[in-house]
Amino acid sequence: MAAASEHHSLFVRAKLVQMFDALERVDGTPIEAAAFHSFAFFVNVLSPLWDLHPFEGSVLKEHGSPFFPAVQRELDALIGDRLVKVTDLSLSTSSTGDEPKLVASFTLERSKCVELLASIRALPDERQSEGFLLELADAFVSIRPELRDDVAVVDAAYSDPSIAEGRIVDFAEWVSSTNDNASWRVAQEFQRFAPDNVSLSRAEKLVMYMRLMKRRVHG
Repeated sequence: MAAASEHHSLFVRAKLVQMFDALERVDGTPIEAAAFHSFAFFVNVLSPLWDLHPFEGSVLKEHGSPFFPAVQRELDALIGDRLVKVTDLSLSTSSTGDEPKLVASFTLERSKCVELLASIRALPDERQSEGFLLELADAFVSIRPELRDDVAVVDAAYSDPSIAEGRIVDFAEWVSSTNDNASWRVAQEFQRFAPDNVSLSRAEKLVMYMRLMKRRVHG
């Protein structure tokens, strides 16, 4: 059990490094913690478009944007290992009178990740994963920076009105990562509106889905 837990931790840590790499390559870093968790949410719910399995299959639905404890735990570990660095710390105040909270922004310590990224890319399945993350990161950063932490709130799976706050949004943990994943289903629906002789690629479906999220969150 301990070995399996350690293996999962290393897998998530490697995935986070890939995510930071993709964001950096499209000028998406530094990125605030809440926005990074939002990006992680889309990485998970849209992975099946690329025939990839999410590294987290569910998330607790809370007031505000999604938060993954495993992501935060491994992000803290990457900071401790000096593979990710904190670029900014500030206090954020709320118009609702909530207590101020500490907001951190992060970026990749690229010079210390060159060999790690090369090792990841050498793995057979990770080249496909890299392409997916780049497509998603490019679409994600088209959303205004101040809205990136909120965009996951309007996602088809997370905003499902049948799932109350305090309940689990399960999109791949105990259910099918495709047919039971509302985000995947919506992305697939775009094919219905394409001309009869046009078959949308997975990249086109991903971009169209993220454009829908952008329109919703931009209001």
